[in-house]
Amino acid sequence: MMYSQQEYDMVRRQTMQIEAEKRAVLRLALIVVTVLFAISLLLSGLMYRSYSSADGKVRAAEDRARELDTKFQSASRELAEKKAILEKNAANLAKQNTVIESIVPKMLSRTVRDIEMAELAHAIFQQPEHWIPLAAIPPNNVLRRYRIRVDGRLHSYVLVAGMVDGRWVLYSNLLKNEN
Repeated sequence: MMYSQQEYDMVRRQTMQIEAEKRAVLRLALIVVTVLFAISLLLSGLMYRSYSSADGKVRAAEDRARELDTKFQSASRELAEKKAILEKNAANLAKQNTVIESIVPKMLSRTVRDIEMAELAHAIFQQPEHWIPLAAIPPNNVLRRYRIRVDGRLHSYVLVAGMVDGRWVLYSNLLKNEN
């Protein structure tokens, strides 16, 4: 069979059109792939930046956590030391209060011994204001100098009475603290 020139031209045009369509599809696919690649590069850069900043934040948070843990441990130690001091002070205060509560009635009834008065003078001096309130006027014979040995050291106190705001108080003043 013989084909005419028109048929050859038509087949050639169809082939060229098919090839042009293939090139257009390939060009479109290349553009889409290029755009997707550019977007993926952009997203990868953003994710890397986010990862890097998150890693820096994590490191900073870990460093801060270590620092705060160290501060917490230091504060816990200091708190334990302060609590021990407060407990010791509370025990000393309770001891002083029992000494004061047991000796003051004896002093007011004038049946107290000198060693008890020295203990009372020391206990009064250990009070925050160095004085205690009294229910009545203290006897004159107790308002003098007393010596007591505490922790191997000799302390000398003098007791002084006074009236403050209409009530009697007993002051204890430390005169000497010797080894």
